[in-house]
Amino acid sequence: MAEKNARVARFLDAAQEPKKELTPIEGYEKTDLMTLEQSMQSMTKKLHNLDTMIKIALRNSRKPVNGLTSDESAAIHLYTMQWPETHASVYTSLNEALRCQNRRNLTPWFPYLKLFFTALYKLPSLKGTIWRGVRGNLNDAIDEDLIWWGVSSCTEKVKIMEDFLGTDGERTLFNIECTNGKSIRAQSHFEAEEEVLLLPGTYLKVVSRWSPSKDLHIIHLREEPAPYQTIAPPFEATSSPVDLPSLKPLTISKEPPKVSTAAAASVKPSMPKPAAPASSKPKFRNPRLEKIIAEQENKEELNITSMQLTEADMEIVVYYVIGQIKVMPLIEIYSSSSIVVSR
Repeated sequence: MAEKNARVARFLDAAQEPKKELTPIEGYEKTDLMTLEQSMQSMTKKLHNLDTMIKIALRNSRKPVNGLTSDESAAIHLYTMQWPETHASVYTSLNEALRCQNRRNLTPWFPYLKLFFTALYKLPSLKGTIWRGVRGNLNDAIDEDLIWWGVSSCTEKVKIMEDFLGTDGERTLFNIECTNGKSIRAQSHFEAEEEVLLLPGTYLKVVSRWSPSKDLHIIHLREEPAPYQTIAPPFEATSSPVDLPSLKPLTISKEPPKVSTAAAASVKPSMPKPAAPASSKPKFRNPRLEKIIAEQENKEELNITSMQLTEADMEIVVYYVIGQIKVMPLIEIYSSSSIVVSR
């Protein structure tokens, strides 16, 4: 029972949010993207048995999904892992730093935040109802709106949250309409919790409050755009994730396929002229994508399976594939799944 209480603590820690607004979370985005081991080097002496926990997270992330790299998936996995009760877990230490008024306390976490937030930004956003709770009555502590500065752990199932909260004593249940939730069930160490994360700096407005019983208080919250930028994105402004839910494998070929004149004519007139290839190496790195490109360097076609590509990823494709063709290529799009590059 004690182990379970410790494990679900991050779902019930809303009372630890600061009462005053903090300065934005920024600076971490300028850090280079590292492996999980590299990103946690500064935490080795602060977190018990960290090397072992990292190895477990990586071994459990050898088949990543959602277009993440193994290190990105493992960064999320590590966040959900529970340390022995007498030792602080990653989520405990990280959220203490995120909620601290002194932003210098976040500096040692910058490499991990870069990897962790890059992974979360790559995941598709969840729009729907999620649940969070806290033991005690928070009605008087919450005004008409609020900002949660920690990483907020929620769940899609109200029954799971009711199990976490228990049925005795005063408790507050948050019914949250989210637009940018990140479902991490596939990356979590505890899949059954159906965990959804709200990123630090999430702004919420109170829609309603009611108390179905003397000890149970329910607060209905709605996620809305924050009044100011509360957190810097891990990508540059031009590198926000691209929503490609129906993207098929992407084919880039040096020779155009055989298509009928009528079929080609029906597409060509609507295609804009391509921009010039990038001449400088992209700042953003995606080792997994670059490895796929390198492995197919001498092939006539490059196949890239849907990876939840971002605009930054497409800059890598342009630089390494199109940008390395010495003569400005003719680019024709014959279908939603085929880009033809011919000299």
